[in-house]
Amino acid sequence: MKTQLFPLIALVLVIFSCKDVEEPSPNSRIEGKYVSTVEIEMTGGKLDLVNTLDFKSDGTFSSENYTTKADEDDILGYRSYYNGTYTIVNGKVTLRWQDYYTMNLFDIYYMPKADLTLSDGDEYYSDYAIEEDYTQLSFMCPPNAFCTSQEVYLKTN
Repeated sequence: MKTQLFPLIALVLVIFSCKDVEEPSPNSRIEGKYVSTVEIEMTGGKLDLVNTLDFKSDGTFSSENYTTKADEDDILGYRSYYNGTYTIVNGKVTLRWQDYYTMNLFDIYYMPKADLTLSDGDEYYSDYAIEEDYTQLSFMCPPNAFCTSQEVYLKTN
């Protein structure tokens, strides 16, 4: 009788001793820095247009968009920078920008960060599809917009 109870007791102990494994929250999974780089050809050589998104687990993010010489790390200047909040719903992250500083010029690719101007009034937002493993974000073109390319951000850390 005792030997027949042992497997039953062991099974009950195993079932009750297992802890629930908690799935990490989407905010903690997206946390980190994502980078998108586009190389362009100029008369004086090639440039990299680098865009970054840095997510915090508290629902905030920051971004810097700067320019370097192709395949180099030294920043020549900035095109914009901003911060804001984000929400994640059904595999999509929505960014709501605040404090958006930009060049407001279209014939140059960078300027000193201190010369960027604060954009007034409007609230800006954009949507990105999240890769299932949170290693990549892909820009989602808004309805009624003409998007020529799909910007992709890769997680760096």
